[in-house]
Amino acid sequence: MAVTPDPSSDEEAVPLGLLRRYLTATGWGRLAFVAPTMLSAEQSAIARAVLDGRIGGRRDFDQFVLSEEGMDDVEIILPRDRSSPDYMRQIRSALRTLSDLQERETKQIIADIRLVGFDVMRSRIPNAMVVDDTILLEVARGYVTGVRNLLAATATTEMQPDPFFLRVKKEATQYADGCRFGHTFRGSFGFTVESPILPNNTPTLPIVDQPAPFSRRVIERMVRGVSSIVDAVAREDTTNLVANAKVGFGANACEEFANLIEETSLGGLAFSFTFSPEWHAPPDLVQVKEFIVGPQHVEVTKAAAKEMRKHLLPRAEKVVGRVVRLESDADPSDLINPMGAREIAIHWSSDELGDIDVRVALSAGDYLVALEAHREGRPVAVDGTLERRGRSWVLSSPTSFGVI
Repeated sequence: MAVTPDPSSDEEAVPLGLLRRYLTATGWGRLAFVAPTMLSAEQSAIARAVLDGRIGGRRDFDQFVLSEEGMDDVEIILPRDRSSPDYMRQIRSALRTLSDLQERETKQIIADIRLVGFDVMRSRIPNAMVVDDTILLEVARGYVTGVRNLLAATATTEMQPDPFFLRVKKEATQYADGCRFGHTFRGSFGFTVESPILPNNTPTLPIVDQPAPFSRRVIERMVRGVSSIVDAVAREDTTNLVANAKVGFGANACEEFANLIEETSLGGLAFSFTFSPEWHAPPDLVQVKEFIVGPQHVEVTKAAAKEMRKHLLPRAEKVVGRVVRLESDADPSDLINPMGAREIAIHWSSDELGDIDVRVALSAGDYLVALEAHREGRPVAVDGTLERRGRSWVLSSPTSFGVI
């Protein structure tokens, strides 16, 4: 994750591109021309200055208009780049207009403008860990590492919504590294993580269902994941948490969430989320308040992750290990008779699943090879489709069976 400087209330620090995005996201429409008779005296002066600064007849400004029923239209003039001779005057005028309309301080408007290009996750730690508005570097390091891993795991689950995955996807790591670690905030020392979101270049209408960009879907999944964990503790039941891997946390994200809490603050953390206004967020997520998590949530999350890892979807695997059991309904030496079941169990030490016994049904010839390998204590290897059947692990459609 990149690190951003403290947000400034300086008007010169307002990015022009984000200001344009902010106006569009908050209901301002951009007009193709300026109607001088509609402007106030100050805006007319700005427009004249802009027109005087045009080069080669190219208009280097835009007019944004806010129209609301029962009110006169309000206009804002913005330059198209910083080369405008009256650039800062136009920016200050726009900020004053927004401040007057919203009845908020200019610095609050600036903060919102700077964050319009991001979805934001805020986390705060207990006051007991804060001394003179500072925390230990070890705590900060634990948080930065933990939240990066959690973002990458959540992004991988968004790309592949299975109960768990074997490895983090490259694109998910790139997403996590592209997020920004923003300024800390006071009042129970807090961290800010900003997830960049693409501009919405299509008109946003309540009746139009717009597909959200990938980064927005990751943060939505993050909110649902944390919410499910809190709900599981309140209900003392992990059923919904385990079942929500399709829309929330899978086992990997659950484990990374538990690690984040343990490595940052055993006393717990508080999480809150803010969505960029450029893209509509689901109503159930917009109303979400702060989540408070602690040791109970760590234990519940770990238990849910363990349960999720039992729900393995069938997948191709190479199983390697020693034969620990042989079963045959027929004469194992009769290679001609195809009748009868011939099955072995291989003890496999899997990086993801741990030590498990995998059942494999073999042909008569392969069964004799397995019998000899068992007698000599040699490991075997076989390819196939691994799946969970009840309490057993089974490798179906076995191929390439042999002793190693």
